[in-house]
Amino acid sequence: MSYLTLVILGAICGLIGSFAMNLFMRTVSHAYSKRVDMVIALGSFFTGTVERAAILGTLIHSIAGIVFGVLYFLLMNAMNSLSFPSAIFLGLGFGFFHGLVMSYCLMFIASERHPIEAYRKATLEQGLLHLVGHVIFGAVAGFIGGLLALGL
Repeated sequence: MSYLTLVILGAICGLIGSFAMNLFMRTVSHAYSKRVDMVIALGSFFTGTVERAAILGTLIHSIAGIVFGVLYFLLMNAMNSLSFPSAIFLGLGFGFFHGLVMSYCLMFIASERHPIEAYRKATLEQGLLHLVGHVIFGAVAGFIGGLLALGL
């Protein structure tokens, strides 16, 4: 598979994975607490206000999903594991590791510097939700990637 194909498929899977993660996080946010709305928290980190945060947060998260989808695909290809079901398990593992790193960043770095007071108190539950969200991202990207690789 060419690198251009890997980049394009990785970008597509990353975008779909970020959508799935975003859907999970928003569902939890609406059901339990607005403070776990990752898109609003991310956007308001840069805008300083909640009112304009959704658009910027969605844009940043979508771009990050594309970048990490491509990265996941390149790593899977380098490991000769862009196949079904290996891609699912690697996606889960990459998502878990990625989630650990991002949860740490959320809980100990970003929350302390957030311009909005309500988002300065990151809890263990929020960190775990972000971890689960990243595992969902990896699982979706790996699942779709494995299925796409079957057809190529």
